[in-house]
Amino acid sequence: MKDDYLWDPSGTPDADIQRLERLLGRLRTTRPAPPISDTVRRTNTVRLKADSTYDADTTYDKATTPVGWRTVRFLAPSLAAAAAIIVMVALTWKSTGTGASWSVASLSGTPRIGAGTLTGEGRLAVGQTLVTDATSQARLHVSTIGEVTVDPDTRVRLVETRDGRHRLALDRGTLRAVITAPPGQFIVSTPSAEATDLGCAYTLHVDEDGAGLLSVAQGWVALESNGLESFVPAGASCRTDPARGPGTPRYDDGAEALLNALDELDYGGDTARRAAALRFVLDHPDTSAVTLWHLVPRVGEADRGAVVDALADQLAMPRGVTREAILRLDRAALDAWWNELGLGDANWWRQWKRPMPASR
Repeated sequence: MKDDYLWDPSGTPDADIQRLERLLGRLRTTRPAPPISDTVRRTNTVRLKADSTYDADTTYDKATTPVGWRTVRFLAPSLAAAAAIIVMVALTWKSTGTGASWSVASLSGTPRIGAGTLTGEGRLAVGQTLVTDATSQARLHVSTIGEVTVDPDTRVRLVETRDGRHRLALDRGTLRAVITAPPGQFIVSTPSAEATDLGCAYTLHVDEDGAGLLSVAQGWVALESNGLESFVPAGASCRTDPARGPGTPRYDDGAEALLNALDELDYGGDTARRAAALRFVLDHPDTSAVTLWHLVPRVGEADRGAVVDALADQLAMPRGVTREAILRLDRAALDAWWNELGLGDANWWRQWKRPMPASR
């Protein structure tokens, strides 16, 4: 915290102090302060003696009597107001994290936070933007749950940070996240999808046109846009597009021709080329069950049966799940088939979509 701004508002603004000023500003009084030498007077039927005792042998007249400003009766309302302010600030501080900001360190060059440059360490407050140029790099501490390395030529903004929910916006560039927390606590918004951490390490890149690429090193990441979901496991990647959202996850060690065919299938505009790409994907030996499971609801109804059969050749349907239920995209049937992959229960990794309760 910058002490110079605390005592001299003409100094460099401090985000934490400014936030407290906004919170407490509505409690300020507009009445002028009385001179400190004034005393508070009251009308009584007796005049108190200097030792504050009552003498039964003395006659007392009505008079105005000075009352010390340090008496409990005088201070009680002020003390109560001060206590209320302290409680309010403490609760707000707890619900939003340490000043609703993250610590950030410059790893190279001179990253910028807003209009200022970052040298050494500083803090990124909610609403502020961190920008790196071609020669700078920075590291963000995501509260107490992990860290994010911001690579050169990147623009990120801190959107939200509180107990159980932390959110960044990646406008362009590349970040690398390492998170050790329950699923759903760390989210990165991009122009084409939201990436929700399911306890993992990953790299996320966004081009100038908003298209993105997610590559997962450990754990899982969920990509979602307008109801379209992609669940990307370790060792796999997934592209995103501002118009069509997340594509089909694929393992990085697959043949280049297979990866190109999936890109054509996801984002190609020519109907004949997309049909040829689907046939290539279904016949290729490197096509994984994870990829095929994601393709089931993404292809047209006329092609869905072929995708279901290709998946069934790799992974038998569980007891109680029928081909007809899969063809009509029954969610329970699809999730039950997913569970057969041995990559985690579908009901578990869908928990991240539930609203997080606010801190108390």
